Amino acid sequence: MALVETIRQLWHRKLLVALVLALAIVAAIFSTYRISSGGLEKRSLAVAAASSQILVDSPDSTLVQGAELSTFDALATRAKIYGQYLASLAARQEIAKLAGVPAQSISTSGPFSSATGQSAYSSQPSEERAGELLQEGAQNRLVFTAQEDVPILTVDAQAASSETALALAGASFETLENYVHSLQADGAPVRHGVTVRELGAPEGGTLGGSNNLILMVLAFLLVFGLGCAAILLVPSFVQRWRALDDVEYADAGHRDGDGPVDLHHAPSRRHDPTPLINGEPPEHLGPHPAPSP
Repeated sequence: MALVETIRQLWHRKLLVALVLALAIVAAIFSTYRISSGGLEKRSLAVAAASSQILVDSPDSTLVQGAELSTFDALATRAKIYGQYLASLAARQEIAKLAGVPAQSISTSGPFSSATGQSAYSSQPSEERAGELLQEGAQNRLVFTAQEDVPILTVDAQAASSETALALAGASFETLENYVHSLQADGAPVRHGVTVRELGAPEGGTLGGSNNLILMVLAFLLVFGLGCAAILLVPSFVQRWRALDDVEYADAGHRDGDGPVDLHHAPSRRHDPTPLINGEPPEHLGPHPAPSP
């Protein structure tokens, strides 16, 4: 019966329901589309991601020859340092050049930044943190994570398309490889003691591309449901408010007068401008007629 009564009340307010329906349709459309110079343009809700892993290794690979624990720990430490280098401005510019995207569109985070959650390194200076805040709105994002006690550097890339994300992950390895080859130690290239290897090609894909219809339906139901609830509750709220005003008015009249005030026959203070004196209307305020002889 409650459902029938609800539908009946909504039917009596058809114009308001039609207005709410129109607002719900507009909200559903704008949850997926936006207005541009060419008309309605579909919002991009998909996020492309790619990842790859880089092994920091010795020329005689530890995967084949094996290595002592101290050598393994040293390589793991180098992996963290290399990850921090990839987050630098120079590396970001090189990655952007190789991937074919603007450098200012890339945001990079190293192993000891807030993006990876590692805190074994000293806290970031305010200048570096300010730089990260300026990059948070970048279209492309790279996060470099070094595994604990393992000489593996993980590259996570996010971009508007899967092709760009894969290109960023691949360019990260190429940039690090060029950097290692360019280093010198005691006149001998560092590559004689360390090298980097890519553990397979980067893999990636697109996430969230099929959520547009679901978002539209949720936006429509939310706006339409809240609108119908307002249509049902607001009149009841106003009616209850007026009823409480009448009760307060009746209580005031009962305290000032000689007897209780009938709510059904007592004039409402909102519609009767005549003041009351001791709970009763005053007599005529004009001059009294002269007594007849």
